[in-house]
Amino acid sequence: MIHPTGQFPNETYLNGLRDDPESTLAVLYDEFRQPAIRAVTGLGGSSADGAVFFQAAVNETARLARENRIPAEVPVFFLLKALSQAHFLDWLDQRGQPQPEAPTEMSAQPEWQSLLPEPGALRQTRQKMLAWKQVQLLDASCREVLLAPTEPDETPEAADTRHQHCTEQYLDRLKTAGALALDNELPGWPMAVLRDRAGYAVWLRTQQLERDWAMGKPPVPESNRIWRWAIAALLLVAVGYGAFQFYFRPVTAAEVFADNFAPPGSLMDDFEKRYGAEMGNDSVSARPNECVRLLREADLYYRAKEYQAALDPLLLIVLDSSSFCQSDAWYFLGVIQLQLEDPTTAIQCFAKIEDLNRYGEDLYWYQSLAFVQLAKENPLMRDKARRAIERTLGNTRDSLRRIQAENMLKKLSQ
Repeated sequence: MIHPTGQFPNETYLNGLRDDPESTLAVLYDEFRQPAIRAVTGLGGSSADGAVFFQAAVNETARLARENRIPAEVPVFFLLKALSQAHFLDWLDQRGQPQPEAPTEMSAQPEWQSLLPEPGALRQTRQKMLAWKQVQLLDASCREVLLAPTEPDETPEAADTRHQHCTEQYLDRLKTAGALALDNELPGWPMAVLRDRAGYAVWLRTQQLERDWAMGKPPVPESNRIWRWAIAALLLVAVGYGAFQFYFRPVTAAEVFADNFAPPGSLMDDFEKRYGAEMGNDSVSARPNECVRLLREADLYYRAKEYQAALDPLLLIVLDSSSFCQSDAWYFLGVIQLQLEDPTTAIQCFAKIEDLNRYGEDLYWYQSLAFVQLAKENPLMRDKARRAIERTLGNTRDSLRRIQAENMLKKLSQ
């Protein structure tokens, strides 16, 4: 981080939270997560506490930005740091634990102090995050039912059986998580949480970012570089410079990727074709039942196009260093990250595959497509994409893929 308040003008962060939260949240995590965690540990909390309350602070800041309640002169970093500390201190108070003094940049500026929510509002934010987590744990059909827009004239009595069933599941999960008293009525706030779609989208993105950080922070996140180019383009537009062509130059790369990215329809079908009827088991090495069970669980989500949910079983495999399925899981993780349009993480997953005999050709192919996907957003990546495709040409015996690779090279050279 070049400066304690960030690498960009404060207005850039605020505008990004309003107009492009998905990319902006990744930048906030990269620049401010570690300093905010240190601010919490400085008050006696653990690093895990710091991560939890930084996530709450990011969700709170995104909400304030959407509501245009953050003055341009209030540095986003100081606000995130102060909110992380405020959530930690309120959590201690909620548990009846003694609180340390909390000197922050916010308290040094009285006019900024009013931005910090009251304890009740802080707890509402954490309560909403807990409720969103319970929604995410429901099956896909129930999530769709509960998150569907409500008609203006809809009444509880008019709700269909499926809606009632899903609402009961949601209620049970909230009770189990300790978010509701054990009564028979669903109070109004959990249903209001379901209507906050912008907030839910931000929370989902922060969940994904926390998962990424749990896997290990990338050394230099490529997404941040892309975001910097996007911000630079926005600034050029503001002064009347011709950034219009800048934004539309990646169209060819987008078409190249769409024309050539054909992921497997099923993870298990791909797995069985790769290993045969014996599923890779022989007299020397036997693939554990738990490994296959997790692959099948991931496949269920994958075939339902619930790609985020499909990541979790695969992550359990790669976290087990003794698993025979390590290369399989990293390969499928990389393919799913391409589905999620996160080529940087996909490249990192492919780089961890050790079974080059079995995955070599596919590895080069999907790595080249990941670089093409990067070029969709950042035209400066086109050279890297071409070099990756050239490596594919030198490492594949599949005649169809060779033709595809040659065509991709031609299109990216136009």
